[in-house]
Amino acid sequence: MNHALIPLAAAETRIALRSPLLCLLTLLTATGRTLATWHEMPNWSVATVDTATSTLLVGAAVMLAANLATLRDRRADAVELTGPLPVRPQTRTLAVLLAYPPVAMVYAAIAMGVQLAGMLVGSRPIGHFDTRELLSGVLLVGLMAVLGTAVGRWAPNLFAAPVGILLFFWTLMQFPQSWLLPVVPYLKLAIEPVRPPAWHLVYVTALILVAGTAALLRHSRPLGLVLASVGSAAAVAVATVMTLHSPAAAAAARVGDLRKTTRSVTAGADHCETYDTTRYCAFPSYAGWIPLWRGSVEPVVAAVPTAFRRRLPDVTQRAETGTFDPAVTDRSVLTTTSWGRNGAGQDSRRALAAQMAAAATGFPWGTRHGAGPAGCDASGQARTVVALWLIGQTEEPLPATSTRMSVRTDGGDLSDREVPTSDLGAVRYGQAELAYARRLMARSEARERIRANWSALTDPATTVDQALPLLRLDRTAASRTPEGTPCD
Repeated sequence: MNHALIPLAAAETRIALRSPLLCLLTLLTATGRTLATWHEMPNWSVATVDTATSTLLVGAAVMLAANLATLRDRRADAVELTGPLPVRPQTRTLAVLLAYPPVAMVYAAIAMGVQLAGMLVGSRPIGHFDTRELLSGVLLVGLMAVLGTAVGRWAPNLFAAPVGILLFFWTLMQFPQSWLLPVVPYLKLAIEPVRPPAWHLVYVTALILVAGTAALLRHSRPLGLVLASVGSAAAVAVATVMTLHSPAAAAAARVGDLRKTTRSVTAGADHCETYDTTRYCAFPSYAGWIPLWRGSVEPVVAAVPTAFRRRLPDVTQRAETGTFDPAVTDRSVLTTTSWGRNGAGQDSRRALAAQMAAAATGFPWGTRHGAGPAGCDASGQARTVVALWLIGQTEEPLPATSTRMSVRTDGGDLSDREVPTSDLGAVRYGQAELAYARRLMARSEARERIRANWSALTDPATTVDQALPLLRLDRTAASRTPEGTPCD
């Protein structure tokens, strides 16, 4: 048996390397995730977990491929042809186990390597890079290859492996926080990155041994194999206990589910740094992005007269879900847990700069909505020009647009309305204000003129026509009549 095993395993390895399904899904995993993350700045605390989870596609491919390799014995007349051969079914099963898991693990490592290399392009990574998370993705693929082989022996049916894959994905969706899964897509705590230690890798390795011995036990049960299966099961039990009772797992349990809406969106944003007059508060693992926020906000703050800068809000990071604490949101502009790169950074910089510009000129900002959810119109107001000019200190301001959406009226009914969407939030303005702001951006003396007349220019009652002499601009365009509720 040993003499036949080596060439048989080598043949199975060559077949596995050329598997169209495995090659295709590896390519899709690498390219799909690279494209999906190309415009997002990586946080390793999250990215390593997501990268490991992405190998599920490679695992599904190898589970099917290993299952089909095992089912060769069940094809038409295969039993009659292979029965008289000296190579027994157990040897053929062992050959598949020696070939498909290592090949798939190499493919998974390549797919993850391509993803990680793509995340380094034009980025400023933050967070904790944990190789154990990546190893869990590699072991996951190995486990699914072994499971495909075991299913092929114990349930020799073409439908068994696809059903097993569906159950595998269903389990991940239903119990995303369970450390009894081979890969845990959640808790991927970007805010408080707490994950159990290497015991989980021991647990997954033991699962591979259990599934492998189960596949070999289908046809014969020698004492050594039985003892190996018992030892593997014991290793699973020990690793399970050590994982669930490790200090890191206990800390993760205390953190709780960050998706709960009772949690404040800014809870945990307690790493604060103050530069000049602006305070920046981030979740600890995001502190490395504070320089990016400063690069967006400081040009706006520097353009505001010194006497007015201390009235400007802080910059505070927020989670995607939760409740808004007025004690924080009333004195802070909010930034999220994402930041653009490779061309998308301009949108992130513009969005943060626009909030500060809105706050400086008296417009609603952050979670505030002037004139309710339907927004307001700032056409013809001098402060609109100033706000757009302030945004232009960081990025080129954009024209205002509108989106049709359902908003709740004062009576509580839903009504379809055109809601303005602009750099200033739910604030509508026209081409005239934008044109004047762009003319100011091209003039070196604009900053001096705006600072000298700041109070008048940011007064909602001051019109664009009244501001033109103060800004030393000629009247080249007329502001349109405000639509809907004027901003006050």
